[in-house]
Amino acid sequence: MAEADNIDDLILLYPKTPEREKRTIETRVCEVFTPLVQKIAAKYEFPSFSSAAGHEDRIQDGYQGLLKALRTYDPERNTKFLTYAFSCVRKTIYSGVRDITTNGGSKSYSNSKLQKYRKIKMDLTMKLGRIPSVGELSSETGWRISTVLAYERLFCDTVSIEDTELLDINM
Repeated sequence: MAEADNIDDLILLYPKTPEREKRTIETRVCEVFTPLVQKIAAKYEFPSFSSAAGHEDRIQDGYQGLLKALRTYDPERNTKFLTYAFSCVRKTIYSGVRDITTNGGSKSYSNSKLQKYRKIKMDLTMKLGRIPSVGELSSETGWRISTVLAYERLFCDTVSIEDTELLDINM
């Protein structure tokens, strides 16, 4: 494998690297971007399924998203790899959480709680004529603010490139 000075060079060399050597680059990218994966996974800590296994599943989903980003990254689109990886990791973790909450079975309690939250938020929005604050949602649901914030993060579908989360990751 050709030597690279830094992680950015490795990322750019990845598509041209022989299959037998790609594993080395994948391992190095996972090591370097572990803080990104952990930070995003931590945002999906929910009381309903916050077991150690659930946390490990979110971390695993995050690494799958990171590897997807590495395999599909196109530098000619004028996007930094960190921005692209952030989006891929977040979407993969979100999909994993969504699957847990919508597949019923042992997780049906989580799904019913999510449905309850959606209904309360929609009813309160209609009543107030505006989007309710986190405090108002907390009062209405009887849940702690941290729980309401967790559910709000779950339903957030857009990511701003200027989002300060990217700046918070120390690599």
